[in-house]
Amino acid sequence: MLSLLSKRNLFIFIFNVVVNFAVLAGGKSDYSGTLVVVNKRADNVSFIDLATKQIVKTLPTGKGSHELAMTKDGLWAVSTDYVGGNSLTVFDVKKAKVVRTIDLSKFPNPHGILFLKDQTHVAISSEGSDSVVIANIHTGKVTSNIGTTQRGSHMVALPADSSVVYTTNMRDNTVSQLDVQSAKLLKLMPMEGTPEAITVNKGNTELWVGSNKDGLVSVYDVASNKLLKQWKDYTWPYRILLNQAETYALAPDLRRHKLDIYNAKTKSRIKTVQFDDGDGPKGVIFHPDDSTAFLSMYEQDKVLAIDVPSGEILFELPTGDGPDGIGYSPHVVTF
Repeated sequence: MLSLLSKRNLFIFIFNVVVNFAVLAGGKSDYSGTLVVVNKRADNVSFIDLATKQIVKTLPTGKGSHELAMTKDGLWAVSTDYVGGNSLTVFDVKKAKVVRTIDLSKFPNPHGILFLKDQTHVAISSEGSDSVVIANIHTGKVTSNIGTTQRGSHMVALPADSSVVYTTNMRDNTVSQLDVQSAKLLKLMPMEGTPEAITVNKGNTELWVGSNKDGLVSVYDVASNKLLKQWKDYTWPYRILLNQAETYALAPDLRRHKLDIYNAKTKSRIKTVQFDDGDGPKGVIFHPDDSTAFLSMYEQDKVLAIDVPSGEILFELPTGDGPDGIGYSPHVVTF
């Protein structure tokens, strides 16, 4: 019969073998770089080191910050200061430093934000002026603004060439398609009640939209406005995100506290990750490996790392008060 010590050693050996096998098979043991997370309740952002899983810096934003955009190289991050701030806060990620604040008082309630293809300009929805603003983050200048002609322009979506920008117009139940170069409205697309979440594929052929009032996630053909697919079991489909390969789509439901994972090619739901009541899943991004997602949990002040193919929660990260918008940088903060 094995002694107590021998049993303990055998258990440790088996445990280590299992862990090491999982690491080798999954390749998901080590992550590096930095997450930048907007904390809505605190008017600040957390810089979180992925290797140590610790907050290494907290910096102020303008009042009422909500969303965050990150350049592809991970050097610059920008928050929208939506509730009272009426500004953008620009961060040098490697230095964890605020480099400028861009005044948007003429275009109040800036919310949705994405970088254009040049990675110098951002497109921002201004809910207070029913427009999309184009701004240069390095000069701090607004270069153009495009009227959506609709009320409640809340989130933005861009195809890969950033030739057009889309806004969900929550009060008028539409999506505006705007030409970036000419700064003109191209068309309006009618939507189900209270559209908020939105994304478009890189080729600008498919539009994914979440409708809060009617609890829907819908996929549309851009050219014809034809409905391609629809799911009807949501309460607040807060965001929708495609990975770079456009094989997965993610849709967190803020009120049902779940994350739905879709096969974006076949338009089929492949998994639902259910969280505890009150967790409040909100902002979501993909890691560059294209199969790990980072999801902010608003009511728990943390970010979850999720293996998308399996739906497994890999680990969690601390944040500030009320995390929402989120961005990934491959760089480590240096002071």
